[in-house]
Formats: sequence, structure tokens, C-alpha cells
Amino acid sequence: MSQLFDKKRRTKKNLKTPKEIIWEAEEKNYLNINFFQKIIYKFTWFFLFLIRFLLYPLFDFKIGLLYSDKIGRFLGNTEFYLRKKSLEKNKKIPVHILISGRTVNNQILEMISRRTFLIKNITIYNFLNNIKKISNDSNLWIDLNITGWLRGRDWTAAKPQLSFSLKEEKRGKKLLQSLGLDENVPFVCIFAKDKLYSDNPDKPPIPNSFWSKKDFRNCDIDNYLMASEYLTKKNIFVIRMGLHEPEKVLETTNSMIIDYTGKIRKNLSKDDAEFADAYLPAKCKFFIGCTSATYQFASIFNRPVASTNMIPYGECGRNFHDLFIFKKCLNKKNNQLLSISDAIKNGITGDWLTEDQILDLESNNIFFEQNSESEILELTKEMYQRLNNLWQPKDDESSLQEKFLKITKIYDSDGEKFPGKISYYFLKNNPELL
Repeated sequence: MSQLFDKKRRTKKNLKTPKEIIWEAEEKNYLNINFFQKIIYKFTWFFLFLIRFLLYPLFDFKIGLLYSDKIGRFLGNTEFYLRKKSLEKNKKIPVHILISGRTVNNQILEMISRRTFLIKNITIYNFLNNIKKISNDSNLWIDLNITGWLRGRDWTAAKPQLSFSLKEEKRGKKLLQSLGLDENVPFVCIFAKDKLYSDNPDKPPIPNSFWSKKDFRNCDIDNYLMASEYLTKKNIFVIRMGLHEPEKVLETTNSMIIDYTGKIRKNLSKDDAEFADAYLPAKCKFFIGCTSATYQFASIFNRPVASTNMIPYGECGRNFHDLFIFKKCLNKKNNQLLSISDAIKNGITGDWLTEDQILDLESNNIFFEQNSESEILELTKEMYQRLNNLWQPKDDESSLQEKFLKITKIYDSDGEKFPGKISYYFLKNNPELL
């Protein structure tokens, strides 16, 4: 079984990844409520469960509370639920109600409402969320705490569940024109998480806090410039994405490299910005980014993703056309790079690292080394060649992939290989990692 999954741990018949286990534990925190509130919550839960019981012979009545205030859980988890639901052949008619409170993107929420019954009401959401905390294991609730990572065919066999209306497509074309792109001109989106980024844009990191300075996903947007220049020479525009005002803007005179998040987004209305946040990644040729959730604006529409600066090793491609490279681990005591197997022995596994894990690594003089300009350039070249049928398979390509898989043990919950590929050139140029 994959290092991502614990065979002994099952919640609602689904294996959980480390990240999902953390979320689940957070939700089970004790509610600080008085006796009267507790009675109301329990009575409401009993009433809702009674409805489910009475309908159950014919209908599958469930309620899902969207994590609509956090980018990754809103996009990836909801899309996974919709994809899985589209593949299921139930004898009972599903009567699923999704409820959202505050959202990071109203455009995505509108598209979800076209696929399923949705209620947007902060008061109802908060009330039901409190009820869920005292009845979290009840099958009344749709489990939206699953990212979809390594869930095999539940993601890859289904088509993207969200789509733009004709009116929105026209709006999108006007958006591209405003950025200087004619219709059908290819473009690539790029994204790098800096210390000002947050999965919840309404709650940016506290300056100089732990997660501002030491988030394992942080990386430098300047390291994407060489790859961006390469793409523009192929007549492909490059658009920098992000939902926050970044630490620094892109320093370039190349008119084909557009710093949307650094220079343009802050001047748009909230509605226009949220539309652009969704539309641009959904229409890009491919997306180059790190493991922070912004890439999911592309992934939920099955746009190819070239992931950089991945760490730990559980964050691999969702789709067959995805590529990735990861941060190296450096032991500063002897200035030596750790092999992947040694890094795993030091706890760099799964799909998340906690504050304690990061501090433990630092106490052992182990630090992460972000991907260089040249590594991101090689990844970009490989993605470009593969997508344009220019890639020439290498004699040792399969053996390197298999060796990486054998070391990391990244399989899906059914024991199948994950669909994405680690960059051939990255493995070839870093043999010490294997």
C-alpha cells in the first residue's frame, strides 16, 4: 500500500491521506456551546437524520458543507465529489444538498450550482457546521474532506464537471483581448507561492509568522522567468496567476509575459477578478506551479499541470498528462543532498508536513532547496514536447520512473500507479536522489 494511506484507518469506507486526517481531526474539536445550544443542535440533527431514514428506501438524502472559503478544499474536494458521483450507479435516487458560506470564488460557486442543488447562506452554513461537529461520523453528511489525490479512476475516468456558459465564454474572450491576446492564441499560466499567500485570501499569513516564513511550499517566482522566456519564443504567452497581492512583481520587459496577479488583478472589481482567476487557468495550454492550491483552477478542468517544488512526495500528478519535479533535501551539517529514501526515513512522506515535522527536520539540519531556473526550464521543455508529440522516449525512461515509484511507494488507494510522471530530465540529472 502507498505511504500515503494507512490500511488500518478508514473513515466512511475511504482511506485517508495525512492531510485529510489532519482536517478530520480539526473538525472533531469539541464545540464550546452551552446546554441549550447542544439540545437545539442534537434535535436538528435527529430531525434531519429522520428525514434521511424515511426517504432511504428510494432516495439517498445527504447534506454537504462546502469548504468554500479555502481554495484547495473548495476546488479539488468539490470536483472530486462531483466526479465520483457522476460515475456511481446508485439504485437509490441521490438527493444531495450542498451548502456554502463565504466563498473564495463566486464564479466557481455559480458553476457548481449548475451541476447540483446548492444553497448559499452563511447563517445556515454556520448552523449546520456546528451540528456536523457533534455528528461528524453520521452518514447524513457528504464527506467533502477528500482531496481526490490518488483515488484512481474516481478522478481520471470522469470528465470535468464544471463548464462555462456561452455568455461566460464571450466574457472570457473579452478578458483575453484586454490582456493583449487574440482569440486562439496559446498561453501558459504560472504560479509560485510566496510568504504573503494564503489558501484563504481573507486571512493572509501574519508577517514573519512560522507559516509565512517556513511554509514548505514557498518558492521564488523569479525562478520561472527562464521557462517563461522559452515559451514566448514558441509564440506562447505566459500569465502569472494568484489570488493575492504577491511579495514582488515580475521584473521583465517581455510583453508576452503578463503579471496578472502582480499588476492587474488589484485594479479589477471583485467579480471580474474572480472570473479571471477561474477562466484563465481553465483555458491555458498548461499550468506551471507549485503544490499550493491555485493550480487546481487548471486541474479541475483537466488542463495539464507541470508541478514544481513539490514536497513531500505524495503530491504527484492527478492526470496522465501531468509532470512534476520536487524540492531537494539538503543536510547543512555536511552540505550533502539526501536521497529520496533517506528523506522518507526522516519523515518527508505523505501529502503534508506539520509545523512539528518541519522543526524536527531543521533540528537535524535538514532544509529544503527549491527548484532552480534551469530545472523549471527543463520541466517546461519536457511538458511542451510531450503535449506537442515531439517527445522522443528514452531507453532508460521507464526504468527511472519505476525506480522512483519503488522508492516512494506512491500508489493510489487501490494499489495502482498514480497517473502523473516525474520529469525524466530531473531524475536523469540527479542520479544521487535515487
